[in-house]
Amino acid sequence: MKTMPYNLVSTTTSISTALSQAKSLTALYDKASSSLASGKTVNSSYDNPALFFKDMRLNEHAKELQNIIDGLSIAVSTLNATDSSIDAVSDLLSHAKAIVSSALDGQDHRSILTGDCFTTSGQEKLSCLPNIKSGDEILIRTGDADKMVSSFAIDQKTTLADLNILENEELKIKIADNEWVALTVVDENMTVNDFFAQITNQAGLENFTYDITNRHLTISTTDNSAIMLSGNLAEALGFDLSETYKITIQENWTVNDLAKAFSDLGDFCAYVNSRGYFEVSSINTQDLIIADLTGNSAQSFGINGTAGHTGQTYTEQYNEILIQIDNIIADSSFNGVNLLQGDTIKVVFDEKAENYRTITGRNLDSSSLGLYPADLTDKENIQNVLEALDLANDQVKQSASAFDRFSYMIQSRETFLDALSNTCSTGAELLTGADLNEISAEILAVETQKQLVNSVISITLEANSSVLSLF
Repeated sequence: MKTMPYNLVSTTTSISTALSQAKSLTALYDKASSSLASGKTVNSSYDNPALFFKDMRLNEHAKELQNIIDGLSIAVSTLNATDSSIDAVSDLLSHAKAIVSSALDGQDHRSILTGDCFTTSGQEKLSCLPNIKSGDEILIRTGDADKMVSSFAIDQKTTLADLNILENEELKIKIADNEWVALTVVDENMTVNDFFAQITNQAGLENFTYDITNRHLTISTTDNSAIMLSGNLAEALGFDLSETYKITIQENWTVNDLAKAFSDLGDFCAYVNSRGYFEVSSINTQDLIIADLTGNSAQSFGINGTAGHTGQTYTEQYNEILIQIDNIIADSSFNGVNLLQGDTIKVVFDEKAENYRTITGRNLDSSSLGLYPADLTDKENIQNVLEALDLANDQVKQSASAFDRFSYMIQSRETFLDALSNTCSTGAELLTGADLNEISAEILAVETQKQLVNSVISITLEANSSVLSLF
């Protein structure tokens, strides 16, 4: 009976050992790959039960905190929408008081431009409206629409150099609905007379004229259309631009934000009127002129152009503003909640909903403010309306202050919980987080060892085959 050669038994054992090593290396490779993919050294309770469950609890806590933070963010957004509406109402109350005061002194102070290109609402984003984008610049001017007079002493021989104007400076001028014309100084020794002759000779604006008499320069139009000037050169020529204003549309602005930008200029009131059109008015004794400096926002709204004194009565103007206040209040809803119509929201501060605050809204429509349609032809009525407006303004300011306190409190809590959530996430990562460089090096080492083990198995099998061929 033949016995198995000693060297064959040894090689079989070597193969068994190599296979066992290959299995272990495969397990190491799978674990390292899992760590590389997940970024964690502990991916199941089998890896390390204590660390696995600690990591799970920390991440669950971070998620619970994030859910609370989401609720706080919605509350803050609701309060921001409320604050924006309160600002708009406050502006309207200021202009209502100006109108009532005008009725008291009997002077007509109002010029109105109403856009009729499309209807909109105060909360609508400008970016959602046609041909309106951030960066567009709107120019507003009050005064005599069809003429502007230089305050400097200028005669037929006065040169640009005499006015300290240098080459390459630029004057922009717009006549009626024509495009802006840019005049560049090519020769500082040119007379002012020749400089303005370029407008008619080169730009072809037939309705434009200028005149230098009694040592004063006057630019005007022959058909009563409006003139707009822009640029430092206009002031260098002695034209008063103190009543010329510019509004630059910002990203994420709403229609209410644009209206507030007009109101912030001081002598203007803007809002969406009862028919849904954007309306701008000037509370002074002069014309109102609006034009696009860059972009087409004013043209898109339909408010570009010129407005003289309106025939609208003070009573109509005042009662229209009350309608606008009610429209703004009705449009102040966010996420189905309108704090300016008495709605309430519950703001939760912890996971168990044991710590919370309830924000109670306030009714700020015209009737709740004590404002009602009035006849402003009677002085006693006017005095009563003025007193009511003062009380309404105080009520709006108190409401704004209360909502601001809530907003500050919620934002502070949001900041704290956000930091706590990040701490939990960071703690979990420190417990089970993997060093990806180390894991990558480990995978490379395991792959190399597997190649060596496979080579050993291959060589051993070839040796066994050679031995067996002898029998």
